[in-house]
Amino acid sequence: HPSVLPMRVIDFRPPRQPKVLYPNDPSGFFNYGVTWTGGSPGDAESLEVTGQVGARLGDFLFLSDAAYSRTPLDERLVRLSTNVTRDWREEMQRLVLGDLTASSGDLGTGVNLGGIGFSKVYRIDPYFLRYPLANVGGMVSLPSEAQVYLGGTRIRTEKLPPGQFELKNISSLGGRNDVTVVIKDPFGREQTIRYPFYFAEILLEKGLHEYSYNVGFLRRKFGEESNRYGPIAFSAFHNYGVSDRVTLGGRGEGTADGGNLGPQAAFRVGDAGIVALSFAGSARRDGRLGAAGEATHSFQGGPVSTRISLKGVSRDYAVAAEEGRDSTDRVRHEVAAGASYGTPRMGTFSVDADFFTRYAGSDRRTVAASYSRTIGWNVTVLGSFRNVREGETVNEVTLGVNYYPGTDQSLSANYREAGGVRNETVQARKNLPVGEGWGYNVSVERMDSEALSSTAVNPSVQYNARFGSYAAEYRGERIDGGGEIGIVRLSAYGGVAFVGGAIGFTRPITDSFGLVSVGGLEGIRVYYNNQEMGRTDGRGNLLLPSLGSYFENQISIADKDVPIEYSLREVLKVVSPPLRSGSRVPFGVKRFQAVTGTLGSRRDGEWKPAEYVEVRLPAEGKEIAFPTGKGGEFYVEDLG
Repeated sequence: HPSVLPMRVIDFRPPRQPKVLYPNDPSGFFNYGVTWTGGSPGDAESLEVTGQVGARLGDFLFLSDAAYSRTPLDERLVRLSTNVTRDWREEMQRLVLGDLTASSGDLGTGVNLGGIGFSKVYRIDPYFLRYPLANVGGMVSLPSEAQVYLGGTRIRTEKLPPGQFELKNISSLGGRNDVTVVIKDPFGREQTIRYPFYFAEILLEKGLHEYSYNVGFLRRKFGEESNRYGPIAFSAFHNYGVSDRVTLGGRGEGTADGGNLGPQAAFRVGDAGIVALSFAGSARRDGRLGAAGEATHSFQGGPVSTRISLKGVSRDYAVAAEEGRDSTDRVRHEVAAGASYGTPRMGTFSVDADFFTRYAGSDRRTVAASYSRTIGWNVTVLGSFRNVREGETVNEVTLGVNYYPGTDQSLSANYREAGGVRNETVQARKNLPVGEGWGYNVSVERMDSEALSSTAVNPSVQYNARFGSYAAEYRGERIDGGGEIGIVRLSAYGGVAFVGGAIGFTRPITDSFGLVSVGGLEGIRVYYNNQEMGRTDGRGNLLLPSLGSYFENQISIADKDVPIEYSLREVLKVVSPPLRSGSRVPFGVKRFQAVTGTLGSRRDGEWKPAEYVEVRLPAEGKEIAFPTGKGGEFYVEDLG
């Protein structure tokens, strides 16, 4: 019987690259940005300078950044954040000492702290899927073929021996999808297994934990003052996958003046969507109590998606970051709902409604509808209507068309009318390349209202050079029957990187970076994920300023650029660097040298060729053996 035969397990997780480099080189970098703004009116002149320094030693990363600004009315130098980060890659855990940001969830607030944070961070492994995946099992009594379909598209074909089988870890984008397995035996008979499954990233796979615990001093006036810290505060949450259908957890935050704490849960309702619930109670030092709660349901299946959420907050509900917040102005109730339907042929139509009340001030009600569709030739049309009632009623209508002539180019025209103000905009754009090259954006906007009419032009251009990135922008506005305004903005961005004993200038380093070396050869093209990034310099080096931390970055060189007298060991490497680090990526090349000649011996004054003998020659610490031929001729390679 098939039940007593061995089980065949087929894992659908994407396979990892077989040869991946995990460097951990000592490295450092410095990023800078300078922006000057000037023009008319005269008080528009300003200067902004930003800087960031980073250094990695082993598993520890140090980061610090600051900003300087000068205007005719003010001059300010502000330290933004400084911290040390330690990641445990295998466990996907992160420890941060210093300035950090934390959030406990929707019933809390985001806070800036100066302290310590310890978290489970699944994006440390970007290929790890933390949410439940579909598993399908069965048994066959004859050798069979299984065709696996996801949402009607065949994703795999497998041969099954007699016995039990299990198809594990079938993944899909969020929402309801059908996993269908069609099994054919040698006699042409078919068996179909249909398994509807709801994929939800909000859930955790059974047995997985997700958490973040943070405590420190509350940062005040971040971005305005360098070292202003307030009372001690905490922010934390912890979720656990009880099963593939249910995730339970808790959250809380607060200061010595008050805080909140409560449970939260998310569960899958069959294949009908996800329900999330959260409740919290709070207490203040003066004895006032508060409460808050939220319930949401979301569904996505094929062309249909829906959402609905209910939230209520009491007047005295306490949160951690309350500086500058007026408790009487907080939202009392909030109800939101929306639905959309979209297919490639029909386009996408969506409706949304939001309503909330405040303890003081005006309530707000918003109803919106939108439609978009690609009509062919890379042309997309869109339109929307929105009605907002907050004290007075405002209707907003938007119409637009977008055309994409190339992979990195777009043309668009838009019309918008709201509250008696009409705007027409035409825009042309070319995206910046990943490596060296140009990008630009040009727009013309016309605005008309009962009180004012104007025309504005806004061209900008940016060039990614080898050692930096440079941008220029102009915005000119002409007011009908009035004056003109013209603003010019010039910017320069760059970085200095250190790794492997080499220092180089480059474009800003926004994540990790790499130093590619090709044996001292100049002019060798280097590619990052199949996009050309530049050529090696006179020392055979090229800095890549944009590697993805923890991703498997494919770095290759053009072997046709390597002179024929050199041999290459490999032309492609896969590199997975840690967070904000520099990595050495050497490509070994060796100069090919050959020697040919005639070998013989002289005895009693007579020279005779040494024919058909084996010669052993010590060279560079090793012994090279080669034969001779007729007349003593020989040929030997790689003598150095």
